[in-house]
Amino acid sequence: MNKRGVFKRETIKEFIRLHKKAAIPLIILAFFTGCYLLSELLFFITPLNKTTFSGYADSWRIYARDGRLLREAVNKDGSRSQWADQEIISPLVIDATIAVEDERFYSHSGIDWIAMGRAILQNLSAGENVSGASTITMQLARLMYDLPHSLDGKILQIIDALRIEHSVDKKTILLNYLNRSPYGNGAIGIEAASYCYFGKPSMHLSLAEAALLAGLPNGPSKYNPLTNFSLAKKRQAFVLFRLMESGKITQEDYSRGLSEALTFYSGKEKLEAMHFTDYIMSQHPPPGDVSTTLDLDLNTQVEDIVRDHVRTLAAGGLTNASVVILDNKTGAILSMVGSVNYWDGDNGAVNGAVSLRQPGSTLKPFTYALAFERGFSPVTVIADIKTQYIDNNGDIYIPRNYSDKYYGPVLMAEALGRSLNVSAIRIANMIGVSSLLDTLKEAGFTSLHKDADFYGLGLTLGNGEVTLLELAQGYALFPRKGIPCKAEAVTSLLTPPDDKKLLFSEQVCFLITDILSNEQLRIRAFGPLNPLLLPFPMAIKTGTSSNWRDNWVVGYTEEITIAVWAGDFKGSPMNQVSGAIGAGPLFRKIALLANNHLSLTPGTSAPPPGVQKIVICKLSGGIPSEYCTDYASWYVIKDEEKRPFCHVHKKVAIDIRNGLLASSKCPSHFTEDVIGVYLDPGYAEWQSENGYHPPPTRYSPLCMPDEIAVDALVITHPQEHDIFIIEPGYNPETQSLELKGEADPPVGEIEWIVDKRLVATAPWPYSASWQLKKGKHTLYMKSGDKKSDTVVFEVR
Repeated sequence: MNKRGVFKRETIKEFIRLHKKAAIPLIILAFFTGCYLLSELLFFITPLNKTTFSGYADSWRIYARDGRLLREAVNKDGSRSQWADQEIISPLVIDATIAVEDERFYSHSGIDWIAMGRAILQNLSAGENVSGASTITMQLARLMYDLPHSLDGKILQIIDALRIEHSVDKKTILLNYLNRSPYGNGAIGIEAASYCYFGKPSMHLSLAEAALLAGLPNGPSKYNPLTNFSLAKKRQAFVLFRLMESGKITQEDYSRGLSEALTFYSGKEKLEAMHFTDYIMSQHPPPGDVSTTLDLDLNTQVEDIVRDHVRTLAAGGLTNASVVILDNKTGAILSMVGSVNYWDGDNGAVNGAVSLRQPGSTLKPFTYALAFERGFSPVTVIADIKTQYIDNNGDIYIPRNYSDKYYGPVLMAEALGRSLNVSAIRIANMIGVSSLLDTLKEAGFTSLHKDADFYGLGLTLGNGEVTLLELAQGYALFPRKGIPCKAEAVTSLLTPPDDKKLLFSEQVCFLITDILSNEQLRIRAFGPLNPLLLPFPMAIKTGTSSNWRDNWVVGYTEEITIAVWAGDFKGSPMNQVSGAIGAGPLFRKIALLANNHLSLTPGTSAPPPGVQKIVICKLSGGIPSEYCTDYASWYVIKDEEKRPFCHVHKKVAIDIRNGLLASSKCPSHFTEDVIGVYLDPGYAEWQSENGYHPPPTRYSPLCMPDEIAVDALVITHPQEHDIFIIEPGYNPETQSLELKGEADPPVGEIEWIVDKRLVATAPWPYSASWQLKKGKHTLYMKSGDKKSDTVVFEVR
């Protein structure tokens, strides 16, 4: 014996040579008796149950929603396997397997004692392993417990085979054997082998094909028909002979099986929708058949459109694009294209649909929706003016619009439709960044995992990083009437909308949709020839991240939501390519494709209960008065209180001598009625910088009301913001401006001050001349301690 207490092979051989006739029967009897008694003991101690057979490692077969195979992903062992129930396995395969592997399968209890005895005699006589005699049950035990090909392993096979036979029926044993056996070329199980070698299910195998496959588990590499066809044919012939010998086929069948030409499956597996199937695998679905939501035909066409679009704009720095299309009702992902070419070695396999990037202005609708929930409305006037904010670092932050202009008083509807940054920041400041962040997370933007202080007011402008898929599912809540959407790719995970989980009211969602569907605002933002003007109603929002790195367009109808990203995976800035230009044309093509492919009938939704359309003054948001000149019509949530009239436009009388308010004391030939626009004082700087002349707020000293004491100097010419031209072709030195003024009560003389320099002193009637000089100038008149208001004018 060796150190482990096991007889060496040479010792056994010498014992048998000397005591051959007496030893062999005793060895056989002792061996079988010991195995049987041990198996009985093990059975009672550790009986097998159904979970013993649950360790099958299936591969993943991912199918499109119409049942077409997109991709098969190998199992944890790197093999392709596909469980097949006995009803879908060809009887030819079953008969051939039993005939060649275990002809007495149905009559033994795990061990074929006849074959085993014969094998032991042959092996002992030869002094080496020349015969196996393993039954199907014993082979199954080896496959299940990974037993070695050795004497110890053989003993364990016998023991485990007896336990298996005590625990389950023959059908279960045979089914597990057929599904767990290796057939070579990475195929585990008869179904995977059938597809691997012949490209069809096992039920459709011919006699010759079934016989060939039944012979492979005995030596998958040795009998590999793709590399050693002659040996595989010999093995096939042996299987056919055993079938004939067992009476399962006739002599004629045998001859036909031998002569049948075998045609192996040579078609390379076509891998479809690789970004989508990669995403499926990242969700860790259970192995086996995975039915998905993907519309393969739609996705293939989207891939083609993406490829053509990127090729067109490559010169501008746009090197990649990604697309997501969702079914709004279920959240099903109908299409997911992650890059221009999955097989491009340079970042091609990167899935842009789930990559984190700054979304630009695409988060603004959520800011406005939250504001509408707080009582604001599309006709609330917001001040789009220069404003300073203090960020969390104590630094001054002054937001600017894309156009680098400010637009003064703007309706919220227009501010959203035109994507004004300054207005969005003001609204975010009013509703609170923390509230906005919480709302975005509830809408499905789980990538925003920092706190509100980290993002600050810039959150509404997209300074946080989100994914294209999150944008699509976030926007889908608007056509879902406020119910958050969870985008799903696996059919079994789809759930109907839960109307108990409303993030926004149906009315607020309608308001947002109405604004984003307004084509007039879209034209104002992007021009009359922009690609986002579609032949059917669609709510659309664009976005461009800082430094032109990312272009976004997200849009939805009642049925679907489409999200498009265009840019460069390496983050290189594009050549001033905005969302409407970079992603816009791509979005348009995909929207037209999806509408046609899915046979959609998008239309304008009727307003829900509690919503009404009103006409308001664009500057005040109030009911227009007879003096208002610019109107707008928008849907709003019905007010319980009556909406006030416009307070901005007012009719006033002006003293034409100085442009100041005229009282009833002014002679009629010196007065003129005008419509004044009286904005809040906060707009004064914006009015001045943008050439808007605010109406007077002071009475003319030439005709002051009785209740106001008069003691003033007033410039009557020039008036505030007047512009004068130096006539070309004439001597500039001879071109002058007449300065006129009034004093009440009269004074002896006055001084004229231009640009803080005395230019003239004049007695009554106080007139003087000043030589024209190009530029903007300030003017006031002075007498003793009295001084007039300053007038600003310009000479060109």
